Amino acid sequence: MEIIKYEDVFFIRDGRKILNNINWTVNRGENWAILGLNGSGKSSIINMLNAYESPTMGSLYVFGKRFGSYNWSNIKSRIGFVSNTLNRFINTLNSQKVENIVLSGKYSSIGLYKDIEETDIEKANELIRNFRLEHVKNNRYNTLSQGEQRLSLLSRAFMNSPDILVLDEPCSGLDIRARETLLSALEEQVKKTNSNIIYITHQIEEIAPFITHIALLYNGEIIDQGPKKEVLTEQNLSKVYCVNIELSWRNDRPWIVVV
Repeated sequence: MEIIKYEDVFFIRDGRKILNNINWTVNRGENWAILGLNGSGKSSIINMLNAYESPTMGSLYVFGKRFGSYNWSNIKSRIGFVSNTLNRFINTLNSQKVENIVLSGKYSSIGLYKDIEETDIEKANELIRNFRLEHVKNNRYNTLSQGEQRLSLLSRAFMNSPDILVLDEPCSGLDIRARETLLSALEEQVKKTNSNIIYITHQIEEIAPFITHIALLYNGEIIDQGPKKEVLTEQNLSKVYCVNIELSWRNDRPWIVVV
């Protein structure tokens, strides 16, 4: 079943074509990574899901509903986001303890403003365990390491069991240990949920085993898309990154060397 469909989508800002004729479909059960250099249009594609951007031309469908002809708040309530856009709430986040941040995900808020039930607390504590945050459960956000902050926001995103979870460069700025901790915890959680993952990155080594499909973005165009091992080729990656690349696979993850 199609859950996301971009049909001949263009996006133009200040006379510049950011996205050029995007045709992309996500079916239920698929976990996609959108891969490309900074400035290639990755975030613009995803911002349309949350109505931060609107197609200049073309059509966007989510859960079968067309953008612009449906109350999009009903769509947004079924989509979880983890991205740097949450930094605009940093003052509120800094004052919150980890447990409350996770609990607030039930209402897609930052901070608790509605009643919660015992079952919510049980689910939040399970997520805190799954994302290895028990040791900082009662700590405030501003006392956490960068890796722990990202794990807290990931836990929050799973709290309301979203149909689609969008992760916009969740490992940006993390060291190798923090990155691998996050990817490992995410891998385990994906196995326990029915959420479809959309993972945005420019780092090939973040393509973890739970990713099933890849869309390669270059200068605002999708140059290839489909099952990851069909799309992630040395030829495609060399074109996207504008350097000669050698590719190898280990434990269902791609690794590259620039030659």
